[in-house]
Amino acid sequence: MAKIQPTGKADGCIDCDGKNGLSRRSFFKTGVFGFMGLGLLDLMKANLLAEGAAGSGCDSVILVWLAGGPSHIDTFDPKPGQPTAGPFKPINTSADGIQICEHFPQLAKQMKHGSLVRSLTSKEGSHERATYEMHTGYKPLGSITHPSLGSLVIKTKGRKNEEIPAYVSIGGTSFGAGFLGAQVAPFYIGDPNNPTRNLSFDREVTEGRFRQRVELLKNLDMRFAGEKRGEVIEEYAVQFREAVRMMYSKSVEAFDLKKEDAEKIKKYGENGFGRSMLIARRLVDQGVRFVECSLGGWDNHNDIDKAIANNAKTLDPALSNLVEDLNASGQLKRTLVICTGEFGRTPKVNGTGGRDHYPRVFSAFVAGGGVKQGYVYGSSDATGTEVKDLPVKPGDLHATMFDQLGIDFTKEFQTDQGRPIKIVNEGKPLKDLIA
Repeated sequence: MAKIQPTGKADGCIDCDGKNGLSRRSFFKTGVFGFMGLGLLDLMKANLLAEGAAGSGCDSVILVWLAGGPSHIDTFDPKPGQPTAGPFKPINTSADGIQICEHFPQLAKQMKHGSLVRSLTSKEGSHERATYEMHTGYKPLGSITHPSLGSLVIKTKGRKNEEIPAYVSIGGTSFGAGFLGAQVAPFYIGDPNNPTRNLSFDREVTEGRFRQRVELLKNLDMRFAGEKRGEVIEEYAVQFREAVRMMYSKSVEAFDLKKEDAEKIKKYGENGFGRSMLIARRLVDQGVRFVECSLGGWDNHNDIDKAIANNAKTLDPALSNLVEDLNASGQLKRTLVICTGEFGRTPKVNGTGGRDHYPRVFSAFVAGGGVKQGYVYGSSDATGTEVKDLPVKPGDLHATMFDQLGIDFTKEFQTDQGRPIKIVNEGKPLKDLIA
């Protein structure tokens, strides 16, 4: 597979600026950006306006999604000395008075840069419904597909970098744009070990042939669009332009770890999740607004002691190095990191050595983006069975995120049927969590 490298020369291409080739600037101006009536300057103007509306120092989010529902007691909310404590010991962290599970020693060192929310609660105990709520703020409805958090961020904040997707999902399925449309849908990377697969093509397809194909497709689409077939065609046109723009952008190097220091890759973890977290850090450096990295394996109905130990070997180095690197570069102030799952797990260990679904109380690790450091918001009771104080609903966590991003979380969007849908259904910012 050969990576597309613009040379400024392409046999047989039109609009060659007096040369036997098509310059990058000319290609964007008259090629992919010239059809369907949408120009590059129009796109840039729209996004500059969106950027100007921002009023917060936080401008990016990395959601670390622990799919399956991690046990709060065996991760961020240990209960030493209690019958529900499980097999693990708590360890002290760099934040005074805060302890976490012994299997997170590296994260313990970074706790001074982050905080814990120990009083999350919901009523959704099924994976599908709880995951949907944690990603959209709404319970599933057959009549509406709600937009995900990432799509809402892009819709309201716009882009920082025109040459790269503003919302990227790595290693999981995440959730799409719902009724907001494909223009704010996530860019999916299924395999973090080969993230640039769709940015390459066969060796026999030269740059000249590729550009000729783009020009041919442009002409076909202009005729098709002239028949006024609706917004779907316009969305397709935007996606096509963005795909080609990515191929000619240096920003996409953020996806490629071949130039990354080998020792750095090793520190994050030589596995798909470790690479996804390292890519996430590189993406926010390039101006990506929202990145989701997914780590499965937390649905531990059996042998939870072995499962947590194995999962922690993957999560601990990746999450801790992400926080450490963001802090060292100064990006942590502008990047909100949220690590959580769809619910917690039962305080009581079941007959097969596992814990079952438990939405009544669970936890999240948060860092950066203006939140306090070395702080715990809310608590569960002595056994981790109930929220003791400061209950946090999913919408409260979402409202906090949007508020830190400078987004009015009470804003409404209209569905195709004209139904008003708020960005946050029910929730308010956790003001005591903010620095």
